Amino acid sequence: MRVIPIHVLNKTQASSVAGSVTTTSKMPCKSYSLPTVACITGYKMSKIAGSICSTCYANKGNYVQYANNIEPAQHARLDSLHDELWVSAMVAHIGRDSYFRWHDSGDLQGLWHLEKIAQVAELTPDCMHWLPTREYSMVKQYIAKHGALPKNLIVRLSAMYVDKQVTIPASLQGIANVTVSNVHTVTAIGHECNSPKQGNKCLDCRMCWSTKPVSYKIH
Repeated sequence: MRVIPIHVLNKTQASSVAGSVTTTSKMPCKSYSLPTVACITGYKMSKIAGSICSTCYANKGNYVQYANNIEPAQHARLDSLHDELWVSAMVAHIGRDSYFRWHDSGDLQGLWHLEKIAQVAELTPDCMHWLPTREYSMVKQYIAKHGALPKNLIVRLSAMYVDKQVTIPASLQGIANVTVSNVHTVTAIGHECNSPKQGNKCLDCRMCWSTKPVSYKIH
């Protein structure tokens, strides 16, 4: 895809355009979150009993305990997505970091959103990007339009139900950097996430930024 020229921003300017990014104790990098009420497929799935989204981790725990701080920041980020300087701001936020995680809460808002994330990835070639999403159709639209994902952007199609393996749609099978994330109760479906065994931290594991299927224990 054609990468648009960007304005060079410092981190203060980046925050004024795109809001803040987050740093968690679990992950080895910065991450980015949006409000779950803005999820498209996820919001519909949250109304279905037994779905993963019906008990979304981003609607409990620290997300609830610190909601007075977290939710306004998430909504500010959502509002900023259409800013013409958003790509530049995210490039400034990422800087020289080696890894970045998109959407520890929330999800893609449209093809245009995925296109912007892909532009950020193209402009930060030394950083590996991990994007989990339940918006399979938006990923299909992107591939139909652009043919391929940036080499440093891993897109994980996220499971809808616990213990039910994700099937990659036929139109995305064989597409580089498209993989899946499953969720299990007892038996992993793919490479089991190690974080529950190591204090809920990634430590030196970077499997989520690989193309291997990963299975997370329900939490």
